[in-house]
Amino acid sequence: MKPILLLFCSLFFSIASHSQSNKKVLFIGNSYTASNNLPALVQNMATSTGDVLTYDSNTPGGYRFINHVSNATTQNKINAEDWDYVVLQAQSQETSFPQAQMEAELYPNATALSNAIRANNPCSQPMFYMTWGRENGDANNCPYLPWVCTYESMDDVIQATYTFIADSNDAELAPVGAVWRYLRTNHPNINLYSGDGSHPSLAGSYAAACAFYTMIYKKDPTLISWNASLSAAEASTIKTATQTVVFNLLSDWDFTTPPALASFTEVVSEDTIAFTNTSDPSESIYWDFGDGTTATEMNPEHTYTESGTYTVSLTVTACGKSSTTTKEFTIDLSLSTDSFSSRSFSVFPNPTSHYVTLTTANNYQNINVQLIDITGKLVLSKNHHSENTIKLDLSEFRKGVYFLHVNADQKKLTKKIILQ
Repeated sequence: MKPILLLFCSLFFSIASHSQSNKKVLFIGNSYTASNNLPALVQNMATSTGDVLTYDSNTPGGYRFINHVSNATTQNKINAEDWDYVVLQAQSQETSFPQAQMEAELYPNATALSNAIRANNPCSQPMFYMTWGRENGDANNCPYLPWVCTYESMDDVIQATYTFIADSNDAELAPVGAVWRYLRTNHPNINLYSGDGSHPSLAGSYAAACAFYTMIYKKDPTLISWNASLSAAEASTIKTATQTVVFNLLSDWDFTTPPALASFTEVVSEDTIAFTNTSDPSESIYWDFGDGTTATEMNPEHTYTESGTYTVSLTVTACGKSSTTTKEFTIDLSLSTDSFSSRSFSVFPNPTSHYVTLTTANNYQNINVQLIDITGKLVLSKNHHSENTIKLDLSEFRKGVYFLHVNADQKKLTKKIILQ
């Protein structure tokens, strides 16, 4: 059966990796984005791989971030949809300006746009469009800014600026400029520039679209079968370059942190662990108890049937991004020398709104019962003698999760109680 199982798994993952993905993207920029209709290029690439791109754009010529911040069309389009991504492209020279000028004019407006995007929808992700150095440097600014006099030095500054902006704004980065640099270095026969030595040719825009496809869908660009009007060989070279620079290094271009960070606390009692999820609010929860069993409830309780060391993981997901934390626990069932365990001790009803009743299989002489709230505070402690059944009134306590600690003749056990 193993070969069949392996074949099934292979087919499953192959299908999963090619499954359809629908994305809504707003492109904000200027003529660099408008050239060759970059959004439509990305859409055609997505269609060729069975994916869907719905897009809009606002790309007035020469626009800077400072212009988009005060532009009513830009703001209205940001607020028009729950975008998956909003692409932000700065003016082609302003990301190579002197540091003091960028601190005054570029960085604050990049942040203002990012904040506006998330104010519309907390799950919308800004994605900055890393552009490129001009073909032979910036001749107009060269007399004043010596670092823009060549392509390489100008491109170095632009890449550093976009990386800083993306990192500062917890954003993603489409590293188009890095793909161009790779192509210029390794395939100089591909002309990425139009006649002005600044704007992209069709090949240059195709390279940009490959970078955006890869970052938006997190898929290998060599899957793209649409080549625009480029030769198959040229398109293949560009897609392979994008695979090398972008797809193989996806995490290098993602400066986001998960909006929900996973964390949990626990109370261990012999074979049973009561878990409390202390993560940020999330859309989904997934527990793996390390023994082949899982759960999706908020605060599970799990009983182990064999001694061993188990790694427990909690994964929470929000806005499509997951965070996982793990802890290791050692369970030794040989330490339980009598029948006082979770299988011979019951609490009912649970959940409860008023009373709970405790029953034990044995008649213990000295029983101490403590109720601990989720913060670890002791809220109730009572002693009982030679009783198999104990009734507790919990009506005075707030609704929530509590832990019932029972110590009976030096044997200890914990049960989670939900008061509702």
